[in-house]
Amino acid sequence: MRLYRIFMLLVLICGAVYQSYLIFLNWQQTPKKDSLAWRLEYAEIHAPQLLPSEAVSTDNDVLASPQFLEVQLQVDSKEKHPILARKIALPNLEILLSNVSGEPLAYQELTPLQWLGSEPRLFAYLTQGVPAKTQITVNIPIVLPPSASGFQVQMVYPNSF
Repeated sequence: MRLYRIFMLLVLICGAVYQSYLIFLNWQQTPKKDSLAWRLEYAEIHAPQLLPSEAVSTDNDVLASPQFLEVQLQVDSKEKHPILARKIALPNLEILLSNVSGEPLAYQELTPLQWLGSEPRLFAYLTQGVPAKTQITVNIPIVLPPSASGFQVQMVYPNSF
């Protein structure tokens, strides 16, 4: 009877260790929100080149031509042990357009699903997170007001309760 109790105690201890290991693995694979891990490497607004026939036209509308905000992001994990480095969740992008005097003209907050575009390899980052030392470059379609002369891009995580 005593041997049976010792065996059952060992089974309970092994089960608890195994469950803890599974919980740790699940925690490890869940992407974490870390705003300090993200770095904005590059951001620029590109307008398509007009053909000479389009440039001469008097009906040419500045807003009709699509413009793109090219953004390049870098993920740097501060973990000491790369094997234990967790993947980082994608942030929202805040875009603020301003005029010459710096007054805000337009503001937009884009979720990762909106700013990732249609590139299939990036969709895995939505659920699995982004590994360290990853660089993401996206082109976001944007409509500029005629008086816009500057912009700001920030990465933020929405508050979740």
